[in-house]
Amino acid sequence: MRKKLLSIVLAAVMLLQLTGCSAKQRYDEHLDDYVFALEYHDDYNILQMTDIHWNVNSSVKSSSAYLDKLFEEVNAHIKKSQGADAKIDLVELTGDIFMLANSYHLDKFIEYFEDKAEQYGFVYAPVWGNHDRQSLFDPKTLSEKFRNAAHCIYYEPSDDLYGRSNYIINLTADGTKNSEAVWMIANIDSGAGFSETELSVSIDNDYIRPDQTDWFIKEHELAGKDVPAIAYYHIAQDENQKAWDEVNEDAKSHKNKFFKLEGFCDNGNERYASDFIDRAKEHNLKAAFMGHAHNVDWTVEYEGVVIGLGVKTGEELYYAHVDADSDDAAMRAGLDSVGINEDFDLIGASLVTLTDKDGSFDLEHLYFNERENGDFSAWVKW
Repeated sequence: MRKKLLSIVLAAVMLLQLTGCSAKQRYDEHLDDYVFALEYHDDYNILQMTDIHWNVNSSVKSSSAYLDKLFEEVNAHIKKSQGADAKIDLVELTGDIFMLANSYHLDKFIEYFEDKAEQYGFVYAPVWGNHDRQSLFDPKTLSEKFRNAAHCIYYEPSDDLYGRSNYIINLTADGTKNSEAVWMIANIDSGAGFSETELSVSIDNDYIRPDQTDWFIKEHELAGKDVPAIAYYHIAQDENQKAWDEVNEDAKSHKNKFFKLEGFCDNGNERYASDFIDRAKEHNLKAAFMGHAHNVDWTVEYEGVVIGLGVKTGEELYYAHVDADSDDAAMRAGLDSVGINEDFDLIGASLVTLTDKDGSFDLEHLYFNERENGDFSAWVKW
């Protein structure tokens, strides 16, 4: 009996030791592990695509055909405005790539983006949205697909940092970590919906946690305090609402453009209040771009940071129809800011062009609609 008891105790001790060996890594002891390096050049083009929402009802054929035309339009626009050698360098997929998708649609999507990356010479970087957690495959499967795709930049360790898709892309002179960063691009998981670090499965909105802001600041210090930074994530934070309030209060003059036809889908709940932009702006954050709100692609400069919601990509799920004759104040304000005088759907993409090492960039929104009598395409510069 004693021998049996001793065996059980020894087995328990060994199990505890093994468990200790698999403990989550501390992010602040592995900051360099989160960093990828790509080669910088002036007029570096970052295409933001958001809320694509491939799902079990999606037609891969028609959805791919739309994206084909969108890529063709973006590629032609870049070459026309920047020269024949210019191209899409990086595609940022800012969440809700999927929603109730199955493995077939997951495989076809990755296959599609790998083909486009080969064709146009870009790499792509996904961040998680709320609906990406609500698919018919295990979230780990999606992570593995991202990690194993040849042209996908993605990192997800077992660490003590909130979320799944927190990683850095440093643009350097030679495309390696051996040279200094010229620009820093932060990809951040803003969580939400079936969050795997919360007990509740009914969270509709979430936020960038304080430890993620701490991580960003530490990564920026590692890159260099003078390096300009851009952040990409999915859910608009409460700074968006603060900026909107400032635009509308006391007739304050703020540069704001494009369309705000619904709320930002940040919840206004104090529990979810983010400190990201308020703190990151002290660390050379130049811009933050997100998605999530399908009827909003509004952009504003708030306390020195350009905050912008990207144009929803494609016709999956819902999107806004812009009526050129509308009397609605929000619709009229958006139309006046873009100078378009015909009806169109609020779908397309956003393009950021890093014009210099000094932190300057251009931002353009593309509205792209398929039409039987000739597709509609309109580029609007911020």
